[in-house]
Amino acid sequence: MSDNIKYEELGFKCGIEIHQQLDTDRKLFCHCPVDLIDENADGKFSRYLNAVAGESGETDEAAEQASAKNTEYIYKYYNRNNCLVEADEEPPHEMSEEALNTVLTFSRMVNADIVPEIQIMRKLVVDGSNTSGFQRTAMVGLDGEIETESGKVKIEDIELEEESAGIHERDSDRAVYDLNRLGVPLVEIGTDASIKNPDHAREVAMKLGMLLRSTGNARRGLGTIRQDVNVSIEEGSRVEIKGFQDVKNIDKLIELEVERQKNLVELGEQLDDEEVLGDNVTHLFDDTDNQIISTVIENDGAVYALKLPGLTGKMKQEISGDRYVAEELVDYAKEQGVQGILHTDEDIEKYDLVKEFEEVGEIMKKDEEDVIALIAAPEKQAKAAAQRVKERAEKLYTGEIPEETRGAEQDFTTTYMRPLPGAARMYPETDIPPVRITDERIDEIDENLPETLEEKRDRLKEEIGEQLADQLVNSRKIGLFNKFEDSVDRKDLANYVVNTLPRLESEGLQVEDSDAEKIIQAYSEEIIEKGQLEKASKLAAEGSENPVEEVLDSQASDEEIEEVVREVVEENEEMIEEQGMRAQGALMGEVLGKIDAEGSRVSDVLQGILQEKVD
Repeated sequence: MSDNIKYEELGFKCGIEIHQQLDTDRKLFCHCPVDLIDENADGKFSRYLNAVAGESGETDEAAEQASAKNTEYIYKYYNRNNCLVEADEEPPHEMSEEALNTVLTFSRMVNADIVPEIQIMRKLVVDGSNTSGFQRTAMVGLDGEIETESGKVKIEDIELEEESAGIHERDSDRAVYDLNRLGVPLVEIGTDASIKNPDHAREVAMKLGMLLRSTGNARRGLGTIRQDVNVSIEEGSRVEIKGFQDVKNIDKLIELEVERQKNLVELGEQLDDEEVLGDNVTHLFDDTDNQIISTVIENDGAVYALKLPGLTGKMKQEISGDRYVAEELVDYAKEQGVQGILHTDEDIEKYDLVKEFEEVGEIMKKDEEDVIALIAAPEKQAKAAAQRVKERAEKLYTGEIPEETRGAEQDFTTTYMRPLPGAARMYPETDIPPVRITDERIDEIDENLPETLEEKRDRLKEEIGEQLADQLVNSRKIGLFNKFEDSVDRKDLANYVVNTLPRLESEGLQVEDSDAEKIIQAYSEEIIEKGQLEKASKLAAEGSENPVEEVLDSQASDEEIEEVVREVVEENEEMIEEQGMRAQGALMGEVLGKIDAEGSRVSDVLQGILQEKVD
């Protein structure tokens, strides 16, 4: 955490929302599987979406802006993972009981109150990520809390909802989505704003992630968990940062957002509150040598200009990491499908626009400290982009930070996405009846709450070692350990899960969980030995239908074992004379290097023959 920022003095407020996909047998409102794999789409269709009024009778601002773009949304569907529910051609089925039980379990793990009746709601979303134009969501738990080293943090709400479609590509007038992810059960957890600093936010996010994994039904892997972060400072505004996946670096994301708001507030204090002027100046560019603008005009486009008072020397001023003031304005132009803006606070000679900038400056009565910015695009886009950039620029002079939704970038900075959504986008789902939650059901869940991963690590570290216990609770394969930990040696099992399977995977040998379970079961029944776990796993990864039988069939007979043992004993007579029975360990290694056999069988034969020799 940056030592230069005093978060308490800034009036820092922060809350986080965790979105975790659940590893259930089926999707939330249909019976399609959730096991998503890379494959070619089986078809596609397209839609246009429009905003409608929510339960309050008002239309959400963010939904209206998205609808106004008139974007064509193209959806790629997959026969294995999609049905008519995802295409919004069939009503949703009943809610997945497995998903609901998982969220109820998590809710009680954080001492949340369960709502007596779960009402599914429609949350208006017209950015194309849902074919229906809304996301189905249901409130499950309220008023929970978790303990952290920095104090308690309240869990305000816990929802069960359907995952959105995954974005494939996007340009100014179309967006392509993959539907295989749509409908996967998703738990959303929202904290209050009592998080004290970025380090505390990371601690909270990691604790919630640990508790979710403790349910045994959290999906693992890239994109299966995302964090939305709500951040503000006293002189700034609440900003929601969407879709951050790197929980270990969530503190860096928050630090840079606080830095952005702080620097923009300070910029506003440096500037006089002057009027931002805008105008259509297309007629000044009829003979321009700039290829970009001339192409726009040839295609009946337009050029709009803005005068930004007092910003010369400030457009390149850094406000958050490597992001600078001009990018705050460019984001709003890009929102309207415009690639960017050209302005006089950069090297205008490289654009062949010196004469045109001078002419615009004369018309708009530019002073030396003023910046002229140009936006060139199709007429409708250029006008809309100029208006949005003008509105954002006006806030620079007052230091006002817009309340908005921003996207997280790879360098932990953020970019503008859309206005903050409001309650106007919610209305009841009429195709699914409410679900009553009885006291008896809650009591049963309370009696069967799972052991948390922290508790499991503390319990196992004395038995299997602290390092192996740490690796185990963070393993994607911990479910295998949980299933068999009471029937086999725990240290052997942990090593198989944490070391053997990942090593085989790194060699390109993927062992399916179902095959691993059969192999561990054979080990628990003493059909195969510990040393044969890896061989059976390799055979399974290579496509064997019965790897355990193949391992057993490949074992040497008793006669073959005895023949090799006697051969090794004769070759090492001098060692045996010197060490006696103590030579057994070294001889075992030689025998096993020459023959494929269970260690216990070899040991019994070797011990008998060695005893004869020593006597």
